[in-house]
Amino acid sequence: MNHKQITTLWCGLIVEELIRQGAGFFCISPGSRSTPLTLAVASNPKARFRMFPDERPAGFYALGYARATGRPAVLICTSGTAVANYFPAVVEASADAQPMIVLSADRPFELLEAGANQTIRQQHLFGDYVRWNLELPEPGTATPLASLLSTVGQAVKRSLGSPAGPVHLNLPFREPLEPEAPDPGHPWAAPVRGWLESGEPWCRFERPRQEPDADGVAALRQIIADAERPLFVAGSMSRTEEGEAVAALADSLRVPLFADLTSGIRLSARCTPWQLALQNETFASAFSPDTVIHFGGPMIGKQPAMMLRNHPPRHYVVVRNHPGRFSPDHNVTLSIEASPASVASALEACREPLLSAGYADLFPEVAETIDNTVCSPDAPVSEISAPRIVSSLADDGHALFVSNSMPARDMDLYAAPTSGRPLRVALNRGVSGIDGIISTAAGFSAGLGCPATLLIGDISFLHDLNALSLLKHPWNPLIVIVLNNRGGGIFSFLPIASQTDRLDECFATPQNFSVELAAKTFGLSYACPATNREFSALYAEALRRNESIVIEISSDRQANLHLHRSLRAQLDTIFEQMANRKEPIFTPSHR
Repeated sequence: MNHKQITTLWCGLIVEELIRQGAGFFCISPGSRSTPLTLAVASNPKARFRMFPDERPAGFYALGYARATGRPAVLICTSGTAVANYFPAVVEASADAQPMIVLSADRPFELLEAGANQTIRQQHLFGDYVRWNLELPEPGTATPLASLLSTVGQAVKRSLGSPAGPVHLNLPFREPLEPEAPDPGHPWAAPVRGWLESGEPWCRFERPRQEPDADGVAALRQIIADAERPLFVAGSMSRTEEGEAVAALADSLRVPLFADLTSGIRLSARCTPWQLALQNETFASAFSPDTVIHFGGPMIGKQPAMMLRNHPPRHYVVVRNHPGRFSPDHNVTLSIEASPASVASALEACREPLLSAGYADLFPEVAETIDNTVCSPDAPVSEISAPRIVSSLADDGHALFVSNSMPARDMDLYAAPTSGRPLRVALNRGVSGIDGIISTAAGFSAGLGCPATLLIGDISFLHDLNALSLLKHPWNPLIVIVLNNRGGGIFSFLPIASQTDRLDECFATPQNFSVELAAKTFGLSYACPATNREFSALYAEALRRNESIVIEISSDRQANLHLHRSLRAQLDTIFEQMANRKEPIFTPSHR
């Protein structure tokens, strides 16, 4: 076979084995050096792929797809800075244990560090942020094809391992790059002929087992049985089923459950929204659990961590299907690496249920106060009412993606519980960046195969503006709700706001771009409702139409700050009255 035929067969086998291993969705950016890989994908009828003119949105789209499916998407790009543009998405995938596979085309050895165009050091480019990286040899008959297939299988295995994460394979190619049909009868292909005919992967592998250790479960059961004031915490979890198992355990034991938005169950009617209550120090002091069982990973809010710093429990246990250390305050007394669902199942009937919950009548009054203060139909739609309305109207055939900074905090604090099955919710909380949010939400929607709503701030929107080009595709019906306070509104809530007269200049960075013109530039519908009534009607119609639209919520940063503080003052009154009651918040079971 000639060089073109060798390269064509080489890339065709890589793509075929990726598909057989379950990594059959490809995010491709155009480029010359990656031509053999791109055409290998395009010519395989089993491959699903999408083209991206910009590698950075491609990387985040792949991240969103992984969040939805639990499977890696495969990124393909040309050489040079193209692959470097994946870096932010690779970092997020690594920090939040999301699978991803990067195939970067490269120049051959003789062009490296020789002044050749579009050539950088690509091997080890992502450093410690990948689970595995390897440079393949240049295509040639001296390399056994079995080793190529084995390497591809290993890449998928490492990406899905414990912890899951990104994998980088660097593939150098020599010109010519154009394809030519290979000779299937060539002796080089003989060892893989049976594999070609079988339709099976070259090597199967099992996913890591996540069953808890018996000794750890026994110790945890005893800790919970001995607790007088236990609290369960549901942090970030990769699957909704995990959170539901924890909620079921909390229900059966009548143990209070703090459910973070990233747990997948925060919007469930069965979960009490503790976020606002624990912001109040008087209530947190009265609450003061002696045992905390933390299922999953990090959380959006600081409320539980602050409470535990001020009132350290006797036991703080973390249950997480991840080998990495999770103890930001270095106060964990027991760590169990296992599936939260499997541990929750093993804890059934570990104690008598608590007799009563003295806070049972607290949260209807909290909900009524929020609704009366910010959600009356003719009041201006605000950064508090928008997430509350979204969470109450979206149904279980829809998904929700929330941007970092204030949208994540406001949705976590003020979301209304849903009456049916909770929405599938996702956030980029691995490193909590504001980059690539629109792209990730689009990939999340595509991976789930259902429409989604994105709640995003104006700076995050601007950061990923060209990703609006993705939303005309039928795979991605995305309702983009832009909370536009013309700058970084979160800085108004931070201590720096009262310590400098240069808040806008150096932190908030006010922007005056037109959200409407941005939407129209990419051919998307646009609306800007003024009141809660208008927003509710518009959003309900957008849910029904099932197509992409940009909805701008225009607000003022100072007015938003005042609204948050005013509402919190009203809620603090409720929490302090509750804390000062003689009835205990915890009523333990009889022993």
